[in-house]
Amino acid sequence: MLSKPQKIFSKSGIPSKYYEMMQNILELEDSVKKLDDNQIQAKIVELKKEYNSKPDNKNSVVKSFSLTREMAWRKLGLKHFETQVVGGLVLNDGKIAEMKTGEGKTLVATLPACYQALSGKGVHIVTVNEYLAKRDKELLQNLYNSLGFSVGLVSEGMENQERQYNYACDITYTTNAELGFDYLRDLIIDSKNNRVLRDFYYCLIDEVDSVLIDEAQTPLILSNNLEIPGERYTKAIWAANQLVPNRHFSLKPRTKQVVMSESGLDLLKEIFQTSNLYDPKTPWIGFVENALRAKFFFQKDQDYIIQNNEIQIIDKFTGRIAKGRKWSNGLHQAIECKENVQISGETQAINSITYPSFFKMYEKLSGMTGTAKTSEKEFQQFYGLDVLVIPTNNPMKRIDHKDIIFETKKAKFKKVVEIIQNSYWQGRPVLVGTTTIEDSEILNQMIRDCNISPQLLNARPGNADIESLTVAESGLLNSVTIATNMAGRGTDIILGGNIKFLLTDFIKELVYGIINLIPQNNYMITCGLADFEDLLKDFYQLVKNYPIQSILNYFENIGDIESHVPQTTLDFKIRELYFIMKNASTNKLIDIKNLIQKLGGLLVIGTSRHESRRIDDQLRGRSGRQGDPGESYFIISLEDELLQTYNPNIFKPFQGLNRTDSFSGADYFALSRAINLLQEDIEKLFYENRKSSSSFEEVLEYQQYRYFFFRNCLLDYEDTPNLFLNLCSLTTNLTPINNNLYSDNLFAYANSLDNLILKNFSLNSQSFLYFSYIIALNLRFIYGTSFIKAFWRIVQKSILLEMDEKWVEFSERISLSKDTIGLQVYAQKDPLQEYKRKCEQEFRNFILELQKLIVKKVVLMNLHSLIFLGFRF
Repeated sequence: MLSKPQKIFSKSGIPSKYYEMMQNILELEDSVKKLDDNQIQAKIVELKKEYNSKPDNKNSVVKSFSLTREMAWRKLGLKHFETQVVGGLVLNDGKIAEMKTGEGKTLVATLPACYQALSGKGVHIVTVNEYLAKRDKELLQNLYNSLGFSVGLVSEGMENQERQYNYACDITYTTNAELGFDYLRDLIIDSKNNRVLRDFYYCLIDEVDSVLIDEAQTPLILSNNLEIPGERYTKAIWAANQLVPNRHFSLKPRTKQVVMSESGLDLLKEIFQTSNLYDPKTPWIGFVENALRAKFFFQKDQDYIIQNNEIQIIDKFTGRIAKGRKWSNGLHQAIECKENVQISGETQAINSITYPSFFKMYEKLSGMTGTAKTSEKEFQQFYGLDVLVIPTNNPMKRIDHKDIIFETKKAKFKKVVEIIQNSYWQGRPVLVGTTTIEDSEILNQMIRDCNISPQLLNARPGNADIESLTVAESGLLNSVTIATNMAGRGTDIILGGNIKFLLTDFIKELVYGIINLIPQNNYMITCGLADFEDLLKDFYQLVKNYPIQSILNYFENIGDIESHVPQTTLDFKIRELYFIMKNASTNKLIDIKNLIQKLGGLLVIGTSRHESRRIDDQLRGRSGRQGDPGESYFIISLEDELLQTYNPNIFKPFQGLNRTDSFSGADYFALSRAINLLQEDIEKLFYENRKSSSSFEEVLEYQQYRYFFFRNCLLDYEDTPNLFLNLCSLTTNLTPINNNLYSDNLFAYANSLDNLILKNFSLNSQSFLYFSYIIALNLRFIYGTSFIKAFWRIVQKSILLEMDEKWVEFSERISLSKDTIGLQVYAQKDPLQEYKRKCEQEFRNFILELQKLIVKKVVLMNLHSLIFLGFRF
């Protein structure tokens, strides 16, 4: 008879080497159990020496995984089961592990993280939001510390020194946005002491498909604010309202573009009293096109919400507010004008990078998600990452039904409410997924009209702030949860409720209640249950024994009492009370879970297909975790945005019938097939767009890489003589020696800057160089290096500032070229090749300009230093 591991992996397609290594790790369990914590730490020290002498040694991996597995059991009460060990091995090899919801990806990450941390080069674990990064760091900190590894967290609002400290840890948790922006900020520092990041070594991305595919075309942009008069946007909105669709302009919904007609351009020229709508000083055409895009393609409660009189973008893949993100090139300001909110300043990009380019800089990259296999081709082509599907520890019992298709949204929502009502009166928990805030709030009201009070989870601030608690309660009896895509990432819906979150929130509310009552009434509160009287007395005593502000600070900073490592007497007391409550509640929750399982588990209802099958699969994946029963439906209509935006003509023969029942028979078969094909076509369209876009982005990002390599090396010079020697020897091309942007010797690397050197300077410039070089040497000889270095630091900052200004100008020129390069196809030329040629030519001129700037600044510096010392000419 096959053992459980053999049954799990026999048909999985996982390479046998991982199964064999997993068996070796399990075989070490008995011997590792006999070691105490100090002996395990000593073993880790030995493994560090082994790693440095022979990285990625199979035996070292096996030993490291077995030690981590044992310590996780001691410190967390969790032991990696077989499929989790295999998932860790896959991640350690620099691959993507597809693991279903509830399979414990957070715990899996500890295995490769601890092994790669042996290098001492730093491990980055990237999550899609700060809440998950903080949660995972708090949950696993005790484990990492017990093994001798330091663990850090980088989050929004941290100062430079905090970031340096946390990035210097062996293992650092952060978000993709924080990491990317820290990299961009590091590129423009004016002192090496301000750099926060180390070299990029190993990175593990949680929800890797969200970061590397869904957000692949959303660049991170570091920018400065520009002042543009707000009345231009107001005039553009007014002008846009005078234009008639299909006469003055046409719309391209797929690409969200506006194409002006000749009559439209003539009318705009008359409105703005100009003969040139493309004048760089007042490019009215751009303002009007943005006004039209804002009017027709960007809708409130779908693409954005208004919060604190500001436009906040909604990330369509996560359903969350995209903090700090703005639409570029004036579109954001056009939407602000449309909604009559305060118009913010436009921005000028200093520097930018896409996630694909950023994460390729890591020596080793891996990722995990519940949905990656459908995008395997893209992962392999763009990142060289293989996708391996890790089997579930227990067989999947969820039932995924065929779509139910209606003609109208009204009929669809009526069916959704009917199913929710039937499930609610049984006590079965229901999760309803919507694609927009508007739909979620329509459904919320319809369900409330049936005397059912659902939980609402969408990007509106009041709902988003309690996301973790809402999800924790989604598995309770009689619970109905309506959510946008927010419930599809980093959450785990447990049948019967997530006891950790429920108890943490209950204790917090209980303590707040006691604190608020104390100033007015010095008496004991009670909830009417005799079992809780002693416990309530303990909480009352807690509030009496500790400063109220300390208690408030604890609950403000700690979201998971069980995972938090106690450090103060207050911490220990709250943790003690937490476990008393947990022990008293566990049996009750087990009974509730068993009841919900008998009812069929969590019911998931999707109310619209998404642009990607992966997002649909994520919603389905909220149900049926770890062998639980579950069920999923997608109930859709022909009026859904996806169908109306991309190919509405296909569905016209089935519309206008005013039918209230769902489609069936031949009609259903034809519609279902058409919808599936449409979704596949959309995925292919997005894939081709990402592919085309990445080709152009790589060209500018290569020039960016060359410039900042040049800039960082200039930053490394501490006086001028060596700088002059290197400038004079600079001759040809900027082809990187390696991928390390922070090399100590840029000019050695740049020893061949193709036609970019001082041979293009005049003889007079060469004489100035020689003259300044001799002065610098004499100054250093007579007055010592400290004097000349002090002058050099002042001038260095001035040079870097002007260099960055010129870089922004260069980037803007290239960006304008990109916008018009597509016209080259009419000249039977390849736009990409023409774009490469244009960029290379511009970059050569740009580097020559920088060299002249450096020479001029340094010569003047030495002359000023002579005058300062009293020399006369």
